[in-house]
Amino acid sequence: MDRGDATKYAFTGLTILVFGYLALGGIEARILGVVFLALVVWSLYPKRHLETSIVIIALIAVFEASLDIQEFITGLFSTYGGSGLWIILSGFVLAKGMDVSGLGKRIALGIATSMGCKPRNIILAVAVASMAISPLSPSTTAKAFIILPICVGLIEAFGVEKGRSRFGAAVMLMAMAGNNICSTAFLTATIPNPISADYLSTSLGLTLDWGGWFTMAFPLTLLLLAASYLLVVWMLKPEVEASKETYDKVCTVGGDLGPLTGREKIVAVIFGVSLVLWITERYLPFNAGVVSLLLSLVLFLPQTRVMEVGKFGGSVPWGSIVLFAASMFLAKAVGRYKALDPVAEGLFNVLGLSQLPPAMFVGCAVLVAVMLHLIFTSTTVYATVMVPVIIGLTQISGVDPVLTALPVAFLAPVAVILPVNTIPNIIFHTEGWFTEKQIISYGVVLSLVSVAVVLLLGVPYWQIIGLI
Repeated sequence: MDRGDATKYAFTGLTILVFGYLALGGIEARILGVVFLALVVWSLYPKRHLETSIVIIALIAVFEASLDIQEFITGLFSTYGGSGLWIILSGFVLAKGMDVSGLGKRIALGIATSMGCKPRNIILAVAVASMAISPLSPSTTAKAFIILPICVGLIEAFGVEKGRSRFGAAVMLMAMAGNNICSTAFLTATIPNPISADYLSTSLGLTLDWGGWFTMAFPLTLLLLAASYLLVVWMLKPEVEASKETYDKVCTVGGDLGPLTGREKIVAVIFGVSLVLWITERYLPFNAGVVSLLLSLVLFLPQTRVMEVGKFGGSVPWGSIVLFAASMFLAKAVGRYKALDPVAEGLFNVLGLSQLPPAMFVGCAVLVAVMLHLIFTSTTVYATVMVPVIIGLTQISGVDPVLTALPVAFLAPVAVILPVNTIPNIIFHTEGWFTEKQIISYGVVLSLVSVAVVLLLGVPYWQIIGLI
């Protein structure tokens, strides 16, 4: 056993002892213990999300801290508010359909090869492609695997050396940042979004369905995406130029797809209908998530020939799905019993935040919350823990909690400072095109810019549309 494993197991043992102590207290202390346990095991054992999430759900059930059976069933099949799980499940099925049929790759590749062969255009095309595929799946990991081989092909067309090319680093960092940033635009683009939306609804009475989240987020997402592009080409100015040879190679990247297939058309239609259902959910008398899940199951019919049940079952990210369910149960428990309020109150008193004027308090709270991405290895865990803490902190201060909760909820998916902050970050980093120094430098500046954009432009925009 190496030193790293020994430290991890020792910390896990200490966590279990702390959890055991808290479990002897009242219901609020017990839920706080579950939150602490979840934070540690989900962060230290990212490959064990299935097992650890089942344990968390079981503990919540034992403590009788979540919904009772009747309330659970009512919520599960209601209209908005109970559809998040079904939308996420249908999103995973549709994402696999996108992958198997090749539609996701076609969309990304078509965009990435349609904007010319100048290096800066290639980087911009990667940003646009990230936006195009963002609503296709709630899994940022799945979207990373869609765009990764396309980025590699575009970089290699210029014949640059891995690890020594600013252009190669810029393309991969743009893909990584785009995957994070574009996930802020759509409620179903990443799992932290519905978790944050649940906190906003439960604690603050601010209900955001798919269309409401889109209205709140999309303009700011475009601004952040533009900022991330300008920042990466400024910090890592491409050292290569386009040529006839590179033009031919770039064209070759997308030359083997052929015409649109029948399977791709089926997936496109089902996804399009599902997207319309999600957007119009507030106006529908039925659960749009359940209907979209039923529609996605059409992909398994022998007549469509898109997917096979047996092959799909082995590729389902059950860990991510159960993690989402556990996070939602935990969010319900935290919201119901205000379990993280003592943490927020302790932080408020220790940091002396009562001395800050409201505007400075909001700025500091959002900035610190964004920088705390550094200690998380999952944006799902981050949203589950940080959003209620920020709400509690702001309520104690006497400031409108929406002023901090909405920015933190919006920026929850933007974890761009370290390779280990998310699994997609690790995927892009392990390809070897950018160094840790490059991602840290780029990520820190981009995080600061993101906070500035949200506070200076986002808050006034949200006031105009009536969210604040």
